[in-house]
Amino acid sequence: MRIAINALSAVAGGGVTYLNQLFKHLSKIDCENEYIIITTQIGENILHANYKNFQVISFRPPGFSPILRIFWEQLCLWYVLKKNKASILYSPANIGLIFFSFPTVIMIQTVAPFYPEMIKKQNIYYRLKFNLLRILTSLSVKKAKNVIFISDKARKDLKRYYNLHEESTSLIYHGKSAMFKPDLDYDYLQKIKQKYNLNEFILYVSNIYGYKNFYELICAYSLIKDRLNSNLKLVLVGKSYDNKYTKLLKDTVLNEGMEDRIIFLGHVPYEELPYFYALCRLFIYPSVCENCPNILIEAMACGAPVLSSNVEPMPEICQDAAVYFDPFEPKDIAEKILNVLADDNMIKKLKQCALTRADQFCWEETAKKTLNILEGAKCIKKKF
Repeated sequence: MRIAINALSAVAGGGVTYLNQLFKHLSKIDCENEYIIITTQIGENILHANYKNFQVISFRPPGFSPILRIFWEQLCLWYVLKKNKASILYSPANIGLIFFSFPTVIMIQTVAPFYPEMIKKQNIYYRLKFNLLRILTSLSVKKAKNVIFISDKARKDLKRYYNLHEESTSLIYHGKSAMFKPDLDYDYLQKIKQKYNLNEFILYVSNIYGYKNFYELICAYSLIKDRLNSNLKLVLVGKSYDNKYTKLLKDTVLNEGMEDRIIFLGHVPYEELPYFYALCRLFIYPSVCENCPNILIEAMACGAPVLSSNVEPMPEICQDAAVYFDPFEPKDIAEKILNVLADDNMIKKLKQCALTRADQFCWEETAKKTLNILEGAKCIKKKF
């Protein structure tokens, strides 16, 4: 069987992590099927698919706009699949083929388009993008042989929109990479500390969008900055994708006189992230709209004590390995930070629970379950 994987949307973040891990583990467990990776010229440089039974086909879609790419994908992808004699298409970014008939499995990578209150907070570009994505996701779900969800929360939410049959949906969690572990190289750990001037710090790792709740976290830190050790900084790691929102964050930090206490590091190389998780005093995750956040799994795998938003699927992912707060209330975030910092036994327990919970996420299992779905979907007749 020739399995085509639509990687056209993978340019950064969790989507790239997912595909690289999927390719790696599929290459280990499957020597019979052939894989056709369809990506962009940018994706070709960041996706690792140099395996024996993998073929990479890259294109340059018109423009850099995701919206233009979506329309190009619908018009051209079917032709590419036929020309390369693909048996089935796997689209792990919500959208499958809509205007043509072709055996397709999709994965719901993001549920953001299904939350109107979240969309309202975005700029015009992202509002347009999310509304279009919701429409295309709806059409894709109706045509797909199987819909893979990466959290039970997402599956339940989308069942409110669609009459999904149980046998045509699957729940497959993401895994944890081997590089995320508690026993890291000591010398390199010290090198990272010196490179970024890290001592004691609370850590948040996420690209900057409004729904990631950076503003509420900064407000929470401001409420308790005078009660914290002055050496305990708030370190924010992640690239900005919303300049207006990022300016608001930095202006707030300046107005509150916290420019020496709250550090915007921007993008950090992926291979350095385990050392940040291992070094942090606390890892905090105030996001309000996620699907299966790899960052939480990776932080737990390094033994970081986790404080998290109480909005699902964060409790689904962390279970008893986190202390939860209301992400819309800076006062509650602040109180939970103080409570955990004051309790060494709690921190020790959180670290132990984090390692135990992280062990339940495995990329090899993700690949095996995904392969089973793809092989079985070829002969499934879609039910409506």
